[in-house]
Amino acid sequence: MRGKFFLAVGVALGVSGPVFAQSLTVVRHLPGYTCMSLNLTERQLLEGSVPVPVRAGPSSNSPQLGFAAATVAVREPAKPVNGFLEMLFPDGRAVWIAASMLRPWKSANDPNTRCIPSLMSNGKPGFDFTN
Repeated sequence: MRGKFFLAVGVALGVSGPVFAQSLTVVRHLPGYTCMSLNLTERQLLEGSVPVPVRAGPSSNSPQLGFAAATVAVREPAKPVNGFLEMLFPDGRAVWIAASMLRPWKSANDPNTRCIPSLMSNGKPGFDFTN
């Protein structure tokens, strides 16, 4: 089932109304990236009790640029540098995340669903969840 996608930003911020009058669509898949999930429990994810930082470089001393969402797009094939993996930030920048904080992505509801990093109709990265 093509065209299913996830955009957590609006939901997390509680945005509604005219902002979502036009739904986002997948423009194309992003080769060279794969979906991964944060290596946290469901409770930790729901509570937001363990924020996972993303950094400008592959080091815990690199500047922190923000926090990772529950699903992230990681460069494939994975080439860890100092225990960090390169990932795609929602604004399109390449950033770094501790490899130990990631696990392979899988749907909790449907084992046949796949996650594919994609370029969305707003020009930003997102995800295409397909069966």
